[in-house]
Amino acid sequence: MRPDRRLALGPAVLIGAWAAASSATDGAAVIDLEVRYPAPGQMIAPDSNFVFGSVGSGAATLQIDGRPVDVESNGAFLAWLPVPDPESGTEAAYSFVVVEGADTVRASHPIRRPLSAPPPGAARPWLQAEVLEGPTDRWYESGEDLDVTVVGEAGLTASLEAGEFRFPLADLGPVRGSLVRYGARIDPERLHAASCRAGRCRAGSLVLPGVDGDSLRFPLDTVFVDLVAADGGLEVRREIAFRLAPRPAVPPRARLLEAEDEINGQSGVIVGRPTRSGPYRWRFPEGTLATVRTKVGNRVALDLGADLTAWVDSDDVRWEPVAFDPSPARVYAGRATSSPDGLDFRLGVSSPGPAELTQTGPRSLRLTVHDALGELDRVAHGSETGVAAITWTQVGGPAVHIDIELDWPVWGHRLTVEAGDAREYEGPRTGRPLEPGEAMDGGAILRLSIRRPPAIDSTDPLRGRRIAVDPGHPGAGSYGPTGLFEGDANLAVARRLAELLTDAGATPVMVRTDRSPVGLYERTQRAREADAELFVSIHNNAFPDGVNPFELAGTSTFYYHPRSAALARAVQTALVRRIGLRDLGPLWGDLAVVREPWMPAVLAEGAFMMVPEHEAALRTPEFRERYARGLFEGIEAFLAQFTEQP
Repeated sequence: MRPDRRLALGPAVLIGAWAAASSATDGAAVIDLEVRYPAPGQMIAPDSNFVFGSVGSGAATLQIDGRPVDVESNGAFLAWLPVPDPESGTEAAYSFVVVEGADTVRASHPIRRPLSAPPPGAARPWLQAEVLEGPTDRWYESGEDLDVTVVGEAGLTASLEAGEFRFPLADLGPVRGSLVRYGARIDPERLHAASCRAGRCRAGSLVLPGVDGDSLRFPLDTVFVDLVAADGGLEVRREIAFRLAPRPAVPPRARLLEAEDEINGQSGVIVGRPTRSGPYRWRFPEGTLATVRTKVGNRVALDLGADLTAWVDSDDVRWEPVAFDPSPARVYAGRATSSPDGLDFRLGVSSPGPAELTQTGPRSLRLTVHDALGELDRVAHGSETGVAAITWTQVGGPAVHIDIELDWPVWGHRLTVEAGDAREYEGPRTGRPLEPGEAMDGGAILRLSIRRPPAIDSTDPLRGRRIAVDPGHPGAGSYGPTGLFEGDANLAVARRLAELLTDAGATPVMVRTDRSPVGLYERTQRAREADAELFVSIHNNAFPDGVNPFELAGTSTFYYHPRSAALARAVQTALVRRIGLRDLGPLWGDLAVVREPWMPAVLAEGAFMMVPEHEAALRTPEFRERYARGLFEGIEAFLAQFTEQP
């Protein structure tokens, strides 16, 4: 449901010598032309892009669209070329010519391009009914705009019309070729009312799942609007349907429960975005209750107070069946207690509203409870917990900040919602997860578990450590020009790293040991269940369309949480020293496995599968040894930083 943000290249596409349009010899051609990327019929939007694969022999020469392309000694090739123009509509093709000795193979590899002109035979004036700003179904509030954009030929007069409603669409500039984009910001309330007055609306309802398993119904009318394009005396009309409804008068509330995901597994949290299609920003624990500001398509906006919203997938939402008091939640007193991993901090709340955790320093965390007012009169913690100080602040929004200063560095954390009496200032002695439909008449408990660093031997920092080793992929994964699968290369490096860790006295926790698919969240779950202390994911990179691989190929290491930055720096330094490729630096990245908060976690991209030299190196034991040793030395250097910690 929420895949890692990586390009997944499909399986090899064979267009071998038998598919050639012609051959210069009468005998059987020996050239083996194999295009790995792009796939046949794939849509390629950029004006220039990469093409890679193999011609089977380093003795062959290759031209693509009349341009010479270098062929490596193993027959692999990688080219950066203009994407061919469409021959008809969206259909285009690369033209290959491969020569080896007396043999010549000519082949055509089909792709698709976005339209750059009206399709042949299209009625004029031509306007493509493409609502670019996403789903056309939404709740709205007064004064809230609906963005509508369409693509068409230049020089048109375009508008949306429904009864007396007419809203012109302005020319927003060229898109590609002879096409331009037309658009406007439209008041959906006015659009809805005008369509219904004109008899062009159909009453309906939106059925959504409730907490107790019963479905809830909200009004959502279908309104019909004409998209009009005119050019002189010519005019075309096309009907477009929107599903619109005013936001319910009493703001509904929703409980966050992570949907099942058979592919990726579950993470135990619901991620929120600052915009409907933006990156992940929040990690809300299951059981969170929030007021819903609006719903657009398959996204729901949670009200965090003031003008702050968090967008979550509607699959992760269960709707509360009754209206509730929209006033802010109350945050009561709490208690910090020691735990085998570090400490547990339990905080009583009248309602488990949206909460987030931010690491503000190496030894400090801030717990923010949104849409809440503080009524804390005491917070208990003993000297044995390692808490130096706990303070709280009421801020506008409203929101409550609770700042925790520790005597030791933060190694990991986990935030959950538990059942309990919110007004017990010391918090419950024991807790249990909140059941999906459980009533919270007495409020609930936010439980923050904070993990401290393990006891590390200053003379032998790896001894006794449990290191999760994650060979990235399968599921998806990229292929090199000659067909090396990234998942296989990653596993080979991981096996060697596991040997090095074992020899140093550490316990490697292998997330996978064969080609069986392992979901993204299953990977981090296996690490948590094995009580791993570090998580290192091994990958080899691939570029998205439109990025020139000759300019940016190299080594990089990704992290997400601040405490993982030092691990990323140490691993990156060691990898660059050992591998010798371009240093792309440690990078903050919104990637699924490094968002795991219970332990420092990084994702290494040692090389690029699509670059022929990199793929050839990854086939060799020597390069895999250097990759594994770079990871090993980076892990060791990071752990050595903590040998003097209390």
